[in-house]
Amino acid sequence: MVKIEIDKNGRRIYKFSHSVAQGGNLYAHKVKHGTIGDKEGLKKALNEISSRLKLIDPTIKVYDTIFLFFFHIPNSLAPLAIIEAVQAALPPFGEWDEEYLFTGVYDLQEKYVRKDLEKWGLDYDAG
Repeated sequence: MVKIEIDKNGRRIYKFSHSVAQGGNLYAHKVKHGTIGDKEGLKKALNEISSRLKLIDPTIKVYDTIFLFFFHIPNSLAPLAIIEAVQAALPPFGEWDEEYLFTGVYDLQEKYVRKDLEKWGLDYDAG
């Protein structure tokens, strides 16, 4: 079980029975050609992965040619399990680039996700 608090700097803190963590992760992937076929279907598939893997604070943003999947990983889960689950779900929604991005992010609160997306030229409300 995780307890989520806000620290003195306004960042989320994830308190587990055996550890404390901050920040989160981002998985981003773009299509090779054209656009993402079924944006709502892709969101539904990623939401199912979030539930099944018990990801914490997921945010999914799907645009015409790229999607961004923000989340905090439970300590009991290896990042590779998320990558494999996402990549297994992708084929029905387009032809995907071989390269993808999996990286850390500062915080998963909406205000920080908005800032990240703006920095990358994407509109939070459009995704």
